[in-house]
Amino acid sequence: MRDSQLLERYLVGREDAAFAALVERHGPMVLGVCSRLLVNRHDAEDAFQATWLILARRADSIRTCDSIGPWLHRVAVRIALRARLNANRRRTFRLPEPEPAEWPAQETPFENDRRVLQEELERLPESYRSPLVLCYFDGKTNEEAARQLRCPVGTVKGRLWRARELLRGRLTRRGLALFDDR
Repeated sequence: MRDSQLLERYLVGREDAAFAALVERHGPMVLGVCSRLLVNRHDAEDAFQATWLILARRADSIRTCDSIGPWLHRVAVRIALRARLNANRRRTFRLPEPEPAEWPAQETPFENDRRVLQEELERLPESYRSPLVLCYFDGKTNEEAARQLRCPVGTVKGRLWRARELLRGRLTRRGLALFDDR
């Protein structure tokens, strides 16, 4: 079933199975976004759950084509960034607590690169971000993304190319070198 159909089944019949199917379909992407933006695993899991809570509460206001992946991505980014800001504020106003051994004391360069990528992805216009999320985070083919976005395959390919170029330029300006995939 398409996301829009599952969402409709959840809204009309409050079918838990429909909501569970959405979580199964998009959960790895949402958790990945939260994990990339939040160093603390527990904060990432909280942000993951908050994203699904917002979907449950606001499902009737979502204007979706066939995939809610881009909407969930945007919500997860906003929640994770807010959680990171709140965590930073808490650290500012409290004495530092000892960190458990399994947590990194500082952000590694790789984690910083993923965070920068996530921030720049969120800054892209929706028309470029949606195909990227569908193809690279949800694993859709160009044809599947075109059907879900209700546009020609050539448009999806063009937007993906333009989005990669925009990201390449923005990431280069922020000090990240990328491989050329042309």
